[in-house]
Amino acid sequence: SAASDVYKRQPHSLVAGERVSATNFYVLNQEDINVGGVVFWQQDNAGTFTVSEGPIEAGFVRCLGSGFDFDGGGICIYGTGPDTFTMRWKVIGFGMNRWHIIDATGKYAGMRGRGTTETRVKSKFLKLKHRISDWVGEIELPKRN
Repeated sequence: SAASDVYKRQPHSLVAGERVSATNFYVLNQEDINVGGVVFWQQDNAGTFTVSEGPIEAGFVRCLGSGFDFDGGGICIYGTGPDTFTMRWKVIGFGMNRWHIIDATGKYAGMRGRGTTETRVKSKFLKLKHRISDWVGEIELPKRN
């Protein structure tokens, strides 16, 4: 395709995977609907994220998802403007997700990665509408020449 031809012509190579550690802070915007003994949930949460380790910059985050009880998933879009990356996540247990990068633009174009997220469900914030989620993993960013 034309897009892959342009990508091949750009001077870059993948840098070996680097550890990433970051934290999302957001206000929970979730709707729960009891359906036949199970709960269907959908959420659209927006907030910020900080970076403890890794080659990405802190910024804004928006996470959308849905599912039944502990079976669900969604996406989180990090950054604004031309420099964003999107991770797809899947619930693997109460307060636990597995993620991988599915799209990246601007300075993050070509980024790949995967890891896990743990939401602080035992925190004092659980009964409030605030959430804190810590995510860790490994990402690779193309090295631009």
